[in-house]
Amino acid sequence: MGKKCIVCDAEAAYKIKDTSDYYCQECAQENFADLSLLVKVEEEAQRLKAFVEQQKESENDA
Repeated sequence: MGKKCIVCDAEAAYKIKDTSDYYCQECAQENFADLSLLVKVEEEAQRLKAFVEQQKESENDA
């Protein structure tokens, strides 16, 4: 299930780091001068997936 933009409820592409504030591409561009300050949702999902896999490997090694 994808995250939704807090402004317009469209599918989110960006989020504010360490918050649950998500924005679609259009709303992010309208509300932030520099999108590099935001985290791309896909990048965050990949980091979380890698963390979970690392934890599983650690449990299997123990």
